[in-house]
Amino acid sequence: MKFAELLRKYLPVWVAIDISLALLIGYLFPGVGILRNAIPFFLFLMLYPMMINLRVEDIGKAVRDPKLLSAAIFMNFLLTPPLGALWAHFLFRHADPYLAAGFILKVCVPCSGMVAAWTGYAKGRVESALIIVALSLILAIFLVPFWMWILAGVYVRVDPVMILEKMLLIVALPLLAGMATRRYLIRRYGVKKYQSIVPFLPSASTCGMLLMVFTIISTKAELIINNWHWVFFIILGIATLYPILFALAILFSKAMHIDYGNCMALGYGVTAKNHAITIGVATTAFGGTLAVLPAAVAPLIQMPIMLFYLTLSPKIRSFLQPAEHL
Repeated sequence: MKFAELLRKYLPVWVAIDISLALLIGYLFPGVGILRNAIPFFLFLMLYPMMINLRVEDIGKAVRDPKLLSAAIFMNFLLTPPLGALWAHFLFRHADPYLAAGFILKVCVPCSGMVAAWTGYAKGRVESALIIVALSLILAIFLVPFWMWILAGVYVRVDPVMILEKMLLIVALPLLAGMATRRYLIRRYGVKKYQSIVPFLPSASTCGMLLMVFTIISTKAELIINNWHWVFFIILGIATLYPILFALAILFSKAMHIDYGNCMALGYGVTAKNHAITIGVATTAFGGTLAVLPAAVAPLIQMPIMLFYLTLSPKIRSFLQPAEHL
């Protein structure tokens, strides 16, 4: 089994091992706190590889299917944030307020680097998935600070200008570097050679994420261990909210006559949230608090949910296009 496949297939296992080792080492050896100085490097390592294959210039193609574009914007930026705030209210209203803020942030930041991959595995329309990711990440730069100010500001002090600055730094710089790298690789080696490199990019990003999670968890091990029970509430929140979002994407697709290929792009585009950016914002905007915990724990449960809907993809196709299965 190739390294990339091994990493993808057993990602929840690697995340669980990563978090366990980080807690153990961080609790027994508090001196690992010095690793926090490496956070900017690990953050860039997470985001830069996934940005290389993100084609922002393809957003213009979205006008060919305004229904899909409208549905993605509505679900990612008008529906999901209030739902996340509602879940945070019920799960964390008696907890550390930064847990609620971190959960809202986790739900608000859209589109992981795996959206296109999951769409491809489900035989959906990968081009549509890439357009949703590119557009959502650009809009997130401006809308995540707004929603954090409105929704998370109920629990903690939120500076939307600072979050905007962090989003610009965390998203825009790797995005520009990725675009420049893609153009260089294609010009220098050709499209065929570039396409042979692309499958390795998600693995590089995942390795960066694991390093980032280890660093964050190990430097906050004592704080997390003292609040271990909240991990189960985070898992419960994601395990209940994310399937609802995917189910709503399917129902919207049915109502708006969006075909199966675009439906899977939409479903994964609104459900597979971006761990890397969330961790980066939580670390830099709410450093030293439990706001980082939802982002660190989320990969444990998000992956099984994505796999669950992958196994349901034939039934989803039948639901959307019943005439093809008579």
